[in-house]
Amino acid sequence: MPVPLAVHFMYFKLFGEELLMFYKCCFSLSIRSLCNAINVYNLTCNNCSENCTDVLFSNKITFLMDLLIHQLMVYVPDENNAILGRNTNKQVFEGLTTGLLKVTAVVFGCLIANRPDGNSRPATPKISTQEMKNKSSQVDAFNSRVQDLISYVVNMGLIDKLCGCFLSVQGPVDENPKMATFLQHAAGLLHGICKLCFAVTGRSYSIFDNNRQDPTGLTAALQATDLAGVLHMLYCVLFHGTISDPSTASPKESYTQNTIQVAIQSLRFFNSFAALDLPAFQSIVGAEGLSLAFRHMASSLLGHCSQVSCESLLHEVIVCVGYFTVNHPDNQVIVQSGRHPTVLQKLCQLPFQYFSDPRLIKVLFPSLIAACYNNLQNKIILEQEMSCVLLATFIQDFAQAPGQTDNQSYQPKGKCLGSQDYLELSNRFPQQAWEEARQFFLKKEKK
Repeated sequence: MPVPLAVHFMYFKLFGEELLMFYKCCFSLSIRSLCNAINVYNLTCNNCSENCTDVLFSNKITFLMDLLIHQLMVYVPDENNAILGRNTNKQVFEGLTTGLLKVTAVVFGCLIANRPDGNSRPATPKISTQEMKNKSSQVDAFNSRVQDLISYVVNMGLIDKLCGCFLSVQGPVDENPKMATFLQHAAGLLHGICKLCFAVTGRSYSIFDNNRQDPTGLTAALQATDLAGVLHMLYCVLFHGTISDPSTASPKESYTQNTIQVAIQSLRFFNSFAALDLPAFQSIVGAEGLSLAFRHMASSLLGHCSQVSCESLLHEVIVCVGYFTVNHPDNQVIVQSGRHPTVLQKLCQLPFQYFSDPRLIKVLFPSLIAACYNNLQNKIILEQEMSCVLLATFIQDFAQAPGQTDNQSYQPKGKCLGSQDYLELSNRFPQQAWEEARQFFLKKEKK
């Protein structure tokens, strides 16, 4: 029989502080006891917006982040960028740090899902009566608290320490479930913090709006660390080699479930950062070295998905390739170069359902448009596999859909992208270029 939500909330209010205070006795408690305490903490927060909101507004979240950063500081020494990750103690991948990453990612995810937006009233137990008089004060209080939290953990070095952990991974995780679980939750935390940052920094809802601001410093930290070393880690996990020495890599197109889950969480992080700052994402991943790693990664994962059904992974790869190439000629070249079939060719050779089922068309076509728009060579490759008229018709159908005209200008600032919002054409290809793109794909090229 499931425990009523009210019981979970009462338990957390009574014992939440005590669970956290366990760590103050860390020298007298076993690691197993600490892990059990964190697991209980996770259970009280999982899918419970009241408890997660209480964690945020009562500052329990700060103590939780302090514990996480302390654990990372113990095992990840301060190093310059040239050797970052080389001396990371592998004990960091044991249960306690992983548990802290997991519960933090759970809290972030719950806060995103239940964020006040003026239409809902989630519980905010520490907001004063005056603040509760109107919904806008709820939103302001939430945004301010989350911005402060993100700024705090960035300044405390969370991104740098996680980068050290990711860079320490030099091979597969197939036989190392503890490391795989750590990497999943670490990437999940980064995904959550990017989505929160998108929602609370007062930026436009449009991914393509050039008016970006990030007072938290998160974007700068992720840029400085080349996306916290996640792409490097994913390359090593997939190819069993390193970016700096590609000759040691062994390409594979079939992966274990541990590896797939790491890849899914990593790609979700990439996509959430691309939504937060698209030019930064394209610049980082399109840089020399990393761009080749990205191409190999995308190609290999597409190959895996052609052999093993894994829709969640495939869709994240498709969306990520779209973000990588949209309005970026240099990155468009990356996806049509290399060993055949190239990334672009593999996208064009996806199962027939992706060209006939409206749900799957909505996933694939925006990325094909992004990869080929204003690139004649890519368009020629595309035409070898399909009719470009299909893309033109897709754009026209979206443009004529009710509510699409100037849709982006009416979106409120600070709105969080929903779980399916990022699939919309307007969030994957700039709306002001739709008509030009339609004409481009309708135009017959001279042979």
